[in-house]
Amino acid sequence: MKLIQNVFYLVIIVILTNCSVGKKEDACKYYLERDYKFYCNGLAFSVATYKEDRNLAQVITSNITLVGCATYFKKKKECESEENQYLPGFYE
Repeated sequence: MKLIQNVFYLVIIVILTNCSVGKKEDACKYYLERDYKFYCNGLAFSVATYKEDRNLAQVITSNITLVGCATYFKKKKECESEENQYLPGFYE
């Protein structure tokens, strides 16, 4: 009876907090998509990245976008490490 009650409480907490249970790899990728994906999306649509005559603000913006996109791919590769496939993870 105590086990059923504990499972019920866990289910209620998961539902109320809108959490998902999965692998640490999934949680890592979820938060990575949430935080860094717009850099690579912005890179494709940034006209200033491809122009030759750019002012300083456009150069700084395109550099930040390039560094953010490179960081995204580096962290994505870290998320896909073998140890993350077997560890549990919580994410929203």
